[in-house]
Amino acid sequence: MQPDSEKALSALKSGDLATACELFDQTIEAETDTRCLLQAALCYRSANRLNDALSVLKKLDDMGQTNSPALLLRAEIFCAVDRHHQALPLYRQLSEINDKRMTYSVALGFFQCGAVESAARLAASIAEDQDDKLASQARLLQGRCMAALEQYEEAEGLFASVDSPPNLKAAAQYRKARLDLHRGHFSSAEQSLRDLLKLDEPPRGVTEVMLQTLIHSGQLENARALARDVSDTSLDLACLRHATDLLTEMGDTDPLRPLQRCWERSPSPPLMRELVTRHLALDHTAEAQQLIDHYAQTFGRDHHWQWGHAKQLFQAGDFVTLLDEEKTQQSDLLEIYCEACFAQGRYTEALQAAQQLCQASPADQYFVALLVTALRCLDDPRYRVLIDPDRLVESISLSSHHDSALTDPAFWPAVADALAAHHAMQLAPLLQSVEDGVQTPGNLLTQAQQPALSALKSMIERTAGTFFSSDRLLELPDAHPLVMSRPSHPRMHASWAIRGQSGTFHRSHVHSKGWYSGTCYVEVPASISRDSDAGHLVLGQPPFATKDHLDPIATIQPEQGKLVLFPSYVWHSTKPYTGEGWRQVIAFDFGKENRFV
Repeated sequence: MQPDSEKALSALKSGDLATACELFDQTIEAETDTRCLLQAALCYRSANRLNDALSVLKKLDDMGQTNSPALLLRAEIFCAVDRHHQALPLYRQLSEINDKRMTYSVALGFFQCGAVESAARLAASIAEDQDDKLASQARLLQGRCMAALEQYEEAEGLFASVDSPPNLKAAAQYRKARLDLHRGHFSSAEQSLRDLLKLDEPPRGVTEVMLQTLIHSGQLENARALARDVSDTSLDLACLRHATDLLTEMGDTDPLRPLQRCWERSPSPPLMRELVTRHLALDHTAEAQQLIDHYAQTFGRDHHWQWGHAKQLFQAGDFVTLLDEEKTQQSDLLEIYCEACFAQGRYTEALQAAQQLCQASPADQYFVALLVTALRCLDDPRYRVLIDPDRLVESISLSSHHDSALTDPAFWPAVADALAAHHAMQLAPLLQSVEDGVQTPGNLLTQAQQPALSALKSMIERTAGTFFSSDRLLELPDAHPLVMSRPSHPRMHASWAIRGQSGTFHRSHVHSKGWYSGTCYVEVPASISRDSDAGHLVLGQPPFATKDHLDPIATIQPEQGKLVLFPSYVWHSTKPYTGEGWRQVIAFDFGKENRFV
């Protein structure tokens, strides 16, 4: 073992991660001790230097010294960066090892990669183990699996069965609170969360879920107070993000306060990215540049600085400089580079970048959309297979397929009245597509208790299920992205409502985590008609500049009760309209199981 490696291991043992990484940097190329190399990979993983960790694991592999802990670490890294297609084969290989603790680790990996049924089976196999702690961990994970599979009562029973040790009992109470929030049982969720907050060490995420519970239950002033104070009590980025989004949608005068105060107290690369993204969305270019410069002074011109610099160049429309400077394999920079290529008409380079992005994350629908757009700009015939509106887009009147509730003229007004109870925000979400409208928080149709919304959810699911099982989708080529990413049981894993008046529209976007997306029209103003495309749904036009203009592949006129389904990688937007009356839609995604719990 190299002398510096021994010092690195000592630093790692004492908890000095930064020093350990610096020492490993100096010695890793010469090091050949397999135990030391694995510890170095673990050290880099803990420091979030994932590429360095993978490089060390590859060195072990080249030496023929890959063992099950190294395989597990590689799988966990792939899972952490959403490269599930690379993680899952490793987890399957590890699942054949007859070791109960490895079985639990693999079950957790399956769950995090979205292979929920496989995770549930493995967790159940050790849920009655004689090791009480391992059995409790397994039942807790099994409960999360059952919640994702919408077997809610079984999930509740599993969470209730975890009564020791104390930290796992608290974790089970926390997961039960998330389940209550997911199902719209707000009072029960709030009480459980308040009990957990009394603990000396509450489970991580409790404050974030409390904030969500207050928002979704309509306690907006309490939620606002918690959001304003959260930066003083938490460094949890997800919680800070929720607090910032809430203050933005409530029209707060200083919505970036939670992130900004946390940055002032404890600057970090993820915080810089969050703040730069929001400053640019608000067109605060000077503030974004000041933050990027401050980051460079604090951390140097590293990869994260490169990302912020590239975002600023893209926002300014300086595509020439951006393309001259940036050519990288890192996906976040490669995405910006790809979009800049479109603006300059460098479509072959855009295609190459999109192919690299899709290879790294094939389930990311945004990357698929970039690929489709590049093929279209190059007039590549493969584009027509990926975007065939006659085959892949379904536009249908629910009234013609469901003759029960929809025959009642009061049904759609009842749906609109039910949705009114869920609209609590004053402004549109900053980082989403709607402009001059408002959007409901949470997972609308799962949380909603009103009979009209429950009935509508069932109608949408039945209609979508019929389309998903039709020959139009089942007979697609095996290499088609809709076939490759098709869930074994497509589920409505997200839903929300958007309401607006004259001037409301949606910027072009896709749903990166979906498989199929859709919209159902609840209220449509009389001014939206076939006489013009005002207020219409537009498919196929990207949100970024292309040197050559791209026309829509389809425009669809909204009508009350109309349901539209399209692949999640299809760009979609809406035209603004003028005139009196509300335009209200319910939007949703179908895909893999919702793993919120």
